[in-house]
Amino acid sequence: MRAARALIGGSFVGPVVLDLSGGRIRRIRPATGEEDVDHDIADGVLTAGMLDLQVNGSFGVDVAAADDAGWRTLLSGLATRGVTAVEPTIITAPLPETVAALERVGRARAAFADEPVARVLGAHLEGPFLSPARKGAHRAECMLPPSREHLDVLLEGAAAREALRTITLAPELPGALDAVRRLSGDGYVVAVGHSDATAAQVHAAGDAGATMTTHVFNAQRPLKPREPGVPGAVLADDRFFVGTIVDGQHLDPSVVSLVLASAGRRTVAVTDAIVTAGLDADRWCDFGGQPVANDARGLGRRRDGTIAGAGIVLDEGVRRMIAAGLDPSAVLSACTENAARSLGRTDIGHIAEGALADLVQWDADWHPSAVWIGGRSLVVPAR
Repeated sequence: MRAARALIGGSFVGPVVLDLSGGRIRRIRPATGEEDVDHDIADGVLTAGMLDLQVNGSFGVDVAAADDAGWRTLLSGLATRGVTAVEPTIITAPLPETVAALERVGRARAAFADEPVARVLGAHLEGPFLSPARKGAHRAECMLPPSREHLDVLLEGAAAREALRTITLAPELPGALDAVRRLSGDGYVVAVGHSDATAAQVHAAGDAGATMTTHVFNAQRPLKPREPGVPGAVLADDRFFVGTIVDGQHLDPSVVSLVLASAGRRTVAVTDAIVTAGLDADRWCDFGGQPVANDARGLGRRRDGTIAGAGIVLDEGVRRMIAAGLDPSAVLSACTENAARSLGRTDIGHIAEGALADLVQWDADWHPSAVWIGGRSLVVPAR
């Protein structure tokens, strides 16, 4: 495979040749133009496949309740849009329902592991250990303190333990710092989110092992001149990756630009996509036990107007950010390399020797025109 431009190490470089074998990138070398290649990307750019670490659903599928057919719809649909790996996200629900949803994510990861669809990286559990003061679209009546007893219930079964990858919690809650130490010590990514924490409490969570932020600026104590709140704390603290919704509506693109300027390669672009992502406006679906639909701008809302999540897929977020004037290499790095580093992964999200050959070719309008998963080419629907 030859590419005139490829995103490697946060910058566009090229021309380069990628030698693929066994589903991986075996060698990267400068192109001379004389190579005999099976795919030549003369226009557009090549990147690693995107990772979306906060996807509650898409295409009419809610990950918390998806069956096999739903998982196939979700994972194949995301893949053709350039999202080659995903953390299915489960929002606040009664604890037994949460455990059951985690187990379903684990089964889906196993069932689709060898298929050319988006890879299931593990579940992102967003709740129930959140602050009712910053509940957003979550059900406050289902929220719980992150006590040892509640964690024991959550992690009692091997299937749920193995399915979990990331957990969002509010570090100011009673018992939260002990929970952060326990969870991070067990290898989970702990994210600060849906939180009314002060900056000092956020830094304490970092001391305990938290390394991620869930949708910065949204559903958290805001940045103020004499109290940095959650956003100020994580932007200033190099220990935190900064999850940032890039639909252009949860955050104005100028705010995303500020996050990129402050956090740089710690910025992780996400959608917070919900069941309505990819659907037309005013098509009502169930999400978290309540109805939700996209508005005319493609933003998922409850009937009372509360924002419930994004109604877009990550490739649309890329286009919106680039159209707003943000640097394409920074935006795409936030979707690929930065996201992978936040999980400690070097085998995905990177164009690098030894990495999996999960790749996306982007056309001049920043639409995916070709996608490969493990070196296998997908059929990308024509626009």
